[in-house]
Amino acid sequence: MSIELAALNAANEADFVAELSAIFEHSPWVAEQVCALRPFATRLDLHEAMCAAVRRAPAAQQLALVRAHPELAGRAAIRGDLTAESTSEQAGAGLAACTPDEYARLQTMNDAYNARFGFPFVLSVKGHDRAAILQHFERRLSNEAEIELDTALREIDRIAAFRLAERVAEPAGPLILAMADRLARHSEQPGALTCTFMSAEHQAVAAQLRDWMLQAGMDAGIDPIGNVVGRLCSDAAGAKTLLTGSHYDTVVDGGRYDGRLGILLPVVVAASLRQAGITLPYHFEVLGFGDEEGVRLKSTFLGSSAIAGAFDMELLQRTDKAGITLGDALIAAGHDPAQIPRLARKPEDLLGYVEVHIEQGPVLLEENLALGVVTAIAGSERYLLTITGLAGHSGTVPMALRRDAAAAAAEIVLYVEQRCSQAPGLVGTVGRLEVPNGAVNVIPGRCELSLDVRAPDDLVRDAAVADVMAEIERIGQRRRVDIAINRVLRAAATACAVSLQAQFDASIRRVTGAASSRHLPSGAGHDAMMLAQIAEVGMLFVRCGNGGISHHPAEILSFEDADVAARVFADFLQHFTA
Repeated sequence: MSIELAALNAANEADFVAELSAIFEHSPWVAEQVCALRPFATRLDLHEAMCAAVRRAPAAQQLALVRAHPELAGRAAIRGDLTAESTSEQAGAGLAACTPDEYARLQTMNDAYNARFGFPFVLSVKGHDRAAILQHFERRLSNEAEIELDTALREIDRIAAFRLAERVAEPAGPLILAMADRLARHSEQPGALTCTFMSAEHQAVAAQLRDWMLQAGMDAGIDPIGNVVGRLCSDAAGAKTLLTGSHYDTVVDGGRYDGRLGILLPVVVAASLRQAGITLPYHFEVLGFGDEEGVRLKSTFLGSSAIAGAFDMELLQRTDKAGITLGDALIAAGHDPAQIPRLARKPEDLLGYVEVHIEQGPVLLEENLALGVVTAIAGSERYLLTITGLAGHSGTVPMALRRDAAAAAAEIVLYVEQRCSQAPGLVGTVGRLEVPNGAVNVIPGRCELSLDVRAPDDLVRDAAVADVMAEIERIGQRRRVDIAINRVLRAAATACAVSLQAQFDASIRRVTGAASSRHLPSGAGHDAMMLAQIAEVGMLFVRCGNGGISHHPAEILSFEDADVAARVFADFLQHFTA
């Protein structure tokens, strides 16, 4: 039975310690140490404070804490002398069902470990089966004593996190934001958030997401392409699966909610449903896609394309800036790239895919709305243009005789702006504009620029692109410059299923009391575009502040918006129909 965090914060010292006395095995002194630090904003803050108290404790007290833990499948377990928490944890890992040979092997290892280190082998067994536990045992027996004591304390920290998740209930909004803050600590860039595919920081984020999924009561693991997968299984006969999720990699110096909100929010909702004793009549799966941004290997949707059965195995040979191939990066992280094709899901097993995402734009903010229902994800075409004119001295070539590549580029930029302002949802961007080797006193002989045209309707986008291309040709002829055009991407627009839009709309109205909900397109690409190949897709947008800025450190989300989004998503899951 859980207790609300607010009640813990308000309890007297004796009750506070009593409620948390079992979080650290037979060690109520840990709760005593942190009682005066209340109030705690989230259970993550409480856990962090308790772990810090353990680290500050004298060495003898730390050793006593480790020795308070029982052996795995040891004599105390056989006698039935474990605490309720340890009994549940060991049973969940299958240790209560060991064969006689496995019991004998574990007893031998327990004895050897105790003889070598003077304290019992401690492992947070959640998410491990008996084979994995035996592997950990064998590997750690060769550690030095100092390293092994530190390892035991870190495992105790992890055990405490699982126990607190079972014990403490709290509002979704602050917890979701606190989780995003914890993930943001894992960054390749000091003072900024950068988390690229299969970096050490990326793998640390994956491990934390897996733990949070396990804490939510899900079966969880990390697949061969680095997706973190959490699953709540239904007992309903013939149950199919509803998928949700988003990506956990980031752009360079990015924001902490882009992508990650769509993983954290469903995990928190799954935990709340489980705590409330609510079961779903279908399997519910949260997917934390390992790569959507494509920063390291310049190939987007690595994670979701594998789930959609669209992963290009030739990408395993693609190299990053350091010359490391995708395949080698996966192998170094302990994955087997040969297993990627097996990740593909069968459409007939799926009920759909839904994604929660910050808007990454200002519409909801300007209209003072927390949530919006996505109608479609814009398709895009991207081009790289190279304009070749003729360089010349800026003081000697008359204006009428110039073949100025930059002036031609300027005309193109202005036309893109004018043409792509003519239809709702249509946008055009020149995000890169360069004059290679340009100088103050030289007429630009060469200019390079990019072009990105998007719209939620392919016909609208294609018409705009056709007009832009025709105008580019006219500009080139009039200014006597050559313009080479290279298309680098064409992605079709993805329509969100009308039925899923209606169900999100109904959930928003039920939870908020609004008469209707805002429907709007997404100008940014999302993993839902890949999943649309195998299932109907739907998206729920959540307002972001600071003018709707995203892919930027200033990206923000409020407690209140995260909380209402979680309540709407929980309502959606409970009322969902295929």
